[in-house]
Amino acid sequence: MILSEIDIPRLDRAVRARGYRLEIGPPTFPPQVAAVLRRWHDGLAIDTAPVPQIAIARSRHELPAALDAGAADAVADPVDPEELAARLDARVRTHAPQPLRIGDLTIDPIDRSAKRGETRIPLVPREYALLRYLAERRGRFVTRDELLKCVWRLRFDPGTNVVAVHVSTLRAKLDRPFGTTMLRSHKGLGYCLDAG
Repeated sequence: MILSEIDIPRLDRAVRARGYRLEIGPPTFPPQVAAVLRRWHDGLAIDTAPVPQIAIARSRHELPAALDAGAADAVADPVDPEELAARLDARVRTHAPQPLRIGDLTIDPIDRSAKRGETRIPLVPREYALLRYLAERRGRFVTRDELLKCVWRLRFDPGTNVVAVHVSTLRAKLDRPFGTTMLRSHKGLGYCLDAG
């Protein structure tokens, strides 16, 4: 999904032709957002870490300042929607994260999928988020509290076994069919993903 602060005529069609969906709204960064179009104004600091952000400036004279502020790209309004869609596509491709590989496990952050060897592992969104979080910290134990905070986005303990249940379900999909244990747990330490 491409998120835009600005409604640009005919951009929706141009973006859809390249396989994206366009939404108009404030600049937020849920996992499905691939790039953000920002209305450029002097003093706006742009962090392109989560996704590339393209500044839409009022004139060509503002483009250098927008790029200096951290924009992945900058264009002057009015802009050709086909050109902007091409720029968006190019920025998404170059900003796209690489697959994570741990042993025979491959996690693809673009299509949010995982496979062991050539076998695709069917994951629901929360299982994928849990697996990716553990994979990014491979070889180290992650506590239940850290998982609640970073995967579930909870700032409190709900008093349930939601983490244990999801880990158990993930382990059933990730380990049992393959005979090699990658997802380990240790009482008091938490959960760890490694090559097995």
